[in-house]
Amino acid sequence: MEALTLCAASSSSPSSSSSTTRLCTYHVFLSFRGEDTRKGFTDHLCASLERKGITTFRDDKDLERGQVISQKLINAIQDSMFAITILSPDYASSTWCLDELHTIMECSSNNNLQVLPVFYGVDPSDVRHQRGCYEEAFRKHQEKFGRDTVERWRDALTQVSRYSGWDSEGRHEASLVENIAQHIHRKLVPKLPSCTENLVGIASKVDEVNKLIGMRLNDVRFIGIWGMGGIGKSTIARSVYKAIQGEFELTCFLENVRELSETKGLVHIQRQLLSHLSISRNDFHNLYDGKNTIQNSLCRKKVLLVLDDVNEVNQLENLAAKQDWFGPGSRVIITTRDKHLLMTHGVHKTYEVGMLFRNEALNLFCLKAFKEDKPREGYSDLSKEVVDYTGGLPLALEVLGSYLYGRNVDVWHSAIKKIRSVPHPRIQDKLKISYESLDRMEKDIFLDIACFFKGMKKDKVIDLLESCGYCPQIGIEILIERSLITIDWGNDKLDMHDLLQEMGRDIVFQESPNDPSRRSRLWSQEDIDHVLTKNKGTEAINSIDMKLHQPYEACWSTEAFFKTSQLKYLGLCEMQLPLGLNCLPSSLKVLRWRGCPLKALPLKTRLDEVVNINLSHSKVQQIWQVYGKAEVLEYGFFQEPKEIA
Repeated sequence: MEALTLCAASSSSPSSSSSTTRLCTYHVFLSFRGEDTRKGFTDHLCASLERKGITTFRDDKDLERGQVISQKLINAIQDSMFAITILSPDYASSTWCLDELHTIMECSSNNNLQVLPVFYGVDPSDVRHQRGCYEEAFRKHQEKFGRDTVERWRDALTQVSRYSGWDSEGRHEASLVENIAQHIHRKLVPKLPSCTENLVGIASKVDEVNKLIGMRLNDVRFIGIWGMGGIGKSTIARSVYKAIQGEFELTCFLENVRELSETKGLVHIQRQLLSHLSISRNDFHNLYDGKNTIQNSLCRKKVLLVLDDVNEVNQLENLAAKQDWFGPGSRVIITTRDKHLLMTHGVHKTYEVGMLFRNEALNLFCLKAFKEDKPREGYSDLSKEVVDYTGGLPLALEVLGSYLYGRNVDVWHSAIKKIRSVPHPRIQDKLKISYESLDRMEKDIFLDIACFFKGMKKDKVIDLLESCGYCPQIGIEILIERSLITIDWGNDKLDMHDLLQEMGRDIVFQESPNDPSRRSRLWSQEDIDHVLTKNKGTEAINSIDMKLHQPYEACWSTEAFFKTSQLKYLGLCEMQLPLGLNCLPSSLKVLRWRGCPLKALPLKTRLDEVVNINLSHSKVQQIWQVYGKAEVLEYGFFQEPKEIA
């Protein structure tokens, strides 16, 4: 079964009336005299067209035995977008070819078929006036056929000779074939329906990227598209690629570079790149030879290359190392989650992809959840709740919309409750790719921000993380470059997308789903109470931070912290401890206890490692046996509550 495409009468928008479009089976119909060109020029042209993904009809290949040939030809012509007529010396001697041509010219008037003549070994003027070999052919036709038939054929030749096309005189055949195929490709692309049409919120982003590309300039440019996972980088790149690919000699959209690099290696990707560009010299077996082959094959070509989902500099170094690998006017588009990678490679411009606006997000969600552009009756509030939960992330909107499609209101309520407590795995897995690329310390910093420090001043967080033994300056910068956190430049606070925070907290939760005492971080009042009330602390816990919004009485065991021998960070706030507290772990590096109710720190406390203490607004009057490394420590009695920082 042939692939079907929409055959456009013009480059009208997808919303145009059906009268401007019709269903087509073929992109191109080839009309040619078999004895002249079948095994030569026509064969090469057909192969070149099909390498570019252009569906081509040629009668010696596509006609099935036993069918009425004339009707099949008529149907094929009517169901094509372009007709290429290869007018060779013996073309006019074939009544079959002349009937084809007559039908083609009729369709060019009635069905908006675009006709492109190739004058192969003949003078266009001889075709127009039926001179030379064409004159001889028509003398024979005059003897066998009636006047009306012959005149119809003459008119068709006269008409086609007036169309703009190609003359083979003085041309290298390979160059001519490539020129024709490239022209068809350039004309065809804007007319084809696209899987990216009607994508919500994409058009404005594509426009911004196109401004960075600078199509009218003849330089070589590397353009970056950067953003968090699931935000639509690949979709934007695909839309840009489709819109401009007709302007280039060679084009390739190389997707999933990260995944292919991990599973099949860079040599495989180098070969795949050359194969996509129809370059046969790909029998190399190492990266060095692959780089040489790519550079030597492309350095004189105007190339459009998209490298999608790049995560390592060596991928760029082996696929598109330098501008001089490509000919003038070439463009290399790189999508990635890592901004520093783009900076390192010296890209010309970088486009940062933002979230969808709320109205766009609702529209996209409804298209997936209802197959409509707005919520159905009774689902409006629920839809808005899901949209708010996603924070405008396209991946989450699409996944959750599809997940909820066709379900009734009661099931929606249950599903939303589940989503909030158990994040959807497809969303989490996509987001977690960025986390998995971090080193151990960067992961720890990310998890601390997700669990404790989102919304805090950057300098304050840096101070706390340094106190815990991390290198937060570089760590935070890397997290920003990997699209895992952001800085609210208005107030210099750390921020991150809600779904990334949810992912970070879920990573900690999965350390021990059924036993919070074996998780590295505790922030939930319920989990902290469960562990400390029952004296179930373990050495797995390295950070505790409990934020309260109202007075609270904690009936913790007096030995609650006895087993938390690896606890580095303890953040508590105003609370009552009716049972008191006998000890704090000596491993503490940071102690922050606003409004501490104790008049003295526990007798058993020996904070040898502490470097950061904040007991603001506390009732502490005496600190017993505190020999830590804090810059300001006072030993003795306080007349009133005082902060020790």
